[in-house]
Amino acid sequence: MLKTDRLYYTDCYVCEFEARVLKVDRVAERFSVYLDRSAFYPESGGQLADCGTLAGMPVLELADEGEAIAHVLERQPQGEIIRGEIDWARRFDHMQQHTGQHLLSAAFEKTGNFATASFHMGEEASTIDLNSDRLGRRQIEEAEDLANQVVFEDRAVRIFFRPAEEAGRLDLRKPTVREGEVRLVEVEQFDLSACGGTHVSRTGALGMILVREFGRIKDRTRVEFVCGRRAMKTARQDYLLLDEASRLLSASPHDLPAQVRRLAEERRAAIRAQEKLFERLSEYAGRELWQRAPEIHGWKILSRVFTEAEHLEAKRVAHSIQKQPSCAALIGVKGNPATLYFAQSPGGAWDMGSLVRQTTARFGGKGGGTRDFAQGGGLSEEKLEEALEFAKGLLGQH
Repeated sequence: MLKTDRLYYTDCYVCEFEARVLKVDRVAERFSVYLDRSAFYPESGGQLADCGTLAGMPVLELADEGEAIAHVLERQPQGEIIRGEIDWARRFDHMQQHTGQHLLSAAFEKTGNFATASFHMGEEASTIDLNSDRLGRRQIEEAEDLANQVVFEDRAVRIFFRPAEEAGRLDLRKPTVREGEVRLVEVEQFDLSACGGTHVSRTGALGMILVREFGRIKDRTRVEFVCGRRAMKTARQDYLLLDEASRLLSASPHDLPAQVRRLAEERRAAIRAQEKLFERLSEYAGRELWQRAPEIHGWKILSRVFTEAEHLEAKRVAHSIQKQPSCAALIGVKGNPATLYFAQSPGGAWDMGSLVRQTTARFGGKGGGTRDFAQGGGLSEEKLEEALEFAKGLLGQH
């Protein structure tokens, strides 16, 4: 059975190594290379995989196959002994994020007994899901403060192994179901967890832990955070955004919330005024169309096609027609698919819902509505004019 000695298990800081090739499998146009030892971490336990080179070639993918790790390359490596190099910047970033997760998860348990249900490391930020949907800003900040206090105290982070039976008797933050030798990660006098990921050797290497946002996901709370260099980059980006917003609004960063609230209120007021204006314009347009519409049996019959960009105006006009006496409107809106709006003055002789259903049954799509107002859709734009003429013909039969 193939077995890879995982160098990162005992020393997460190994970034260069030599190893013996045990086996090479060709899969399509790629090659899966198995080594006797490797420092490459394959994606597992919520942590992203390492990147780097093997025999001078980029490692395209890493697969954890239980006892062995498959290193996927574009070509078959030459020689029995080959050299591997880890992308150290990426590895160290992952070490910071994963250790930060241990501290943050432990802090949530200590401050509010909120257990971590899952962890995911992203390329830009990481998340933990807590087993409660009742967390607010105060609980988040308490845990963030405690986790950062441990960072600032620069406590030791120790990796060691114990038999599963013995590990089960230890005060683990989360019970383990692993068998055999269990890898344990201990943050001095703060946290003890079974974990196979990569970690820094002291908490001070995290720099700081910064919670970005949180929200409810079903019956849990999802917390997004960044650590170390990511926290520095994020803080810098936040400052630049605040600085740009301050410049645009001619306000200090401290005054931005009040300025934004004022602008939001002005925007809502402008939208309300705009809606009222559109309604009035639609009424004028509807009255003008009504005045020019031909009569059939003492009723004015309006038929009009609007462009796709005029969709909202078309619907408003259809409603405004209902305010005119003795009038029916057959309105089509171009688009793929096209839309129909049929309306009549209250108490009219026709059933607009039935008229839409008959029209869409013939030309495609579906629709329905009330006796005085109905809507249809799903028919081809090329059939729109013909569909309106068909509906107009049905009106003339009554």
